[in-house]
Amino acid sequence: MGTSKFVRLACISAAALLAGAALTDDANAGSFGVREQSAYFQGMSFAGTAAGGDISSMFWNSAATATLPGFNTSSNATIAFGDADLTATGGSLYGLVPDHAANNGTDALIPASYASYQLSDRLWAGLAMNAPFGFITKPDSYWSGSGVAETSKIFSLNLNPTLAYKITPTLTVGAGAQVEYFKIRLTKDAVSANLGQQLGEQAITPWRSYEADDWGIGATAGILWQPTSRTSIGLGYRSAVSLEVEGSYKTSAYREPTLGYAPVDSVRATATGKLTLPDEVTFSIRQGLTDRLTMLGTVEWQGWSRIDNVAAVSSGCANNVCETLNLNYQDGWKYALGFEYLYSPTLTLRTGASYEVSPIDDKNRNILIPDSDRIGVSVGATYKYSDRITVDFAYSHLFFDEGTFCIANPKLNGNTSHCSDATIAQAKSLIGTTDVAVDLVSVGLKYKWSDPVPALEPYK
Repeated sequence: MGTSKFVRLACISAAALLAGAALTDDANAGSFGVREQSAYFQGMSFAGTAAGGDISSMFWNSAATATLPGFNTSSNATIAFGDADLTATGGSLYGLVPDHAANNGTDALIPASYASYQLSDRLWAGLAMNAPFGFITKPDSYWSGSGVAETSKIFSLNLNPTLAYKITPTLTVGAGAQVEYFKIRLTKDAVSANLGQQLGEQAITPWRSYEADDWGIGATAGILWQPTSRTSIGLGYRSAVSLEVEGSYKTSAYREPTLGYAPVDSVRATATGKLTLPDEVTFSIRQGLTDRLTMLGTVEWQGWSRIDNVAAVSSGCANNVCETLNLNYQDGWKYALGFEYLYSPTLTLRTGASYEVSPIDDKNRNILIPDSDRIGVSVGATYKYSDRITVDFAYSHLFFDEGTFCIANPKLNGNTSHCSDATIAQAKSLIGTTDVAVDLVSVGLKYKWSDPVPALEPYK
């Protein structure tokens, strides 16, 4: 199989990913991270992701590029059905307008594509194309929290070329580069003059919008060890990606002299914001218990604490600060356990469960991203249609903990601030609860394009 065919297939895979990427706007891996990168591993709640066994393991561990011999590709598509209800229960904005935001979550299509090509008996090259970050929320109608957060949309596209090298038949190392495109759009609705008068405020808040994007680079690395024919242990790393997003910041003008408010002029400015996307470390094990039954496990850490306060700055805004998001994230953790059963030569069954610790806690929850700790349960299957064609299926349900939020004084300072111990005795603008659930349906198609490369003669 020639290298030119590998290049052609990579281009086709990239085009397919870009065609679906516009719909990639859901997050299920803590805050705005997207974990749904593989139909195969989703069937086990993403247990065993860094321990090989499938070509999509290369997303978590670059060494897994060498999982399959020859030339192989995999295309995956996940549909996320999200449902997020936000309910205001108190604060100065409570009771003046509807206190409930229904269907704040939005359904999304999440694509992921992989290709690996065996260059020799020891060396493999690969390419992964994913959307590792994404999120969208949009309430059905104006509610108590619209002045704090109206819509949020995050989109990403990541290209990850990799190389994997077999040091010995049982030990493989890998490394790769990341090229990441990231785009964010946030809007906050106006707090009307009539509402502001009822609140006794001395200023009003206009409609605000911030839309910006940037490209960043990063790296990946990993090691895969197979001490026995039934045991595979993997450790993978994806680096942080630093961004300086730049785009347009806009606010609406407001005139209401009859109520005694000073006029508010519109703002049109080019604003920049610095943001570092988290790094992650994934440790996985794959252990055959019998000839048919395999147990898989994963522990994953994500460095979300890199994200603290994110400010959009511009000389066109008051005090050079247009908007500030006080996120104060913590690091995230995920634990998963799964099983795989070879039912027949053509059918493999899977199941798994996971628990994820969100980087967002009750003290720092922002209704732009109403994330919380969650439990996931999954089932899946693989059908081997032929020696070259394999199809994966998976279904998951995520049970999110009920979350609470407390937003302090966001209207007057342009910030999205959280209630803290220092402000707990002061009047809050908005407090309430979040209720989130997500269903995931995934399908993957894998194709084997060529047979293994013949082994080289021993070195003499």
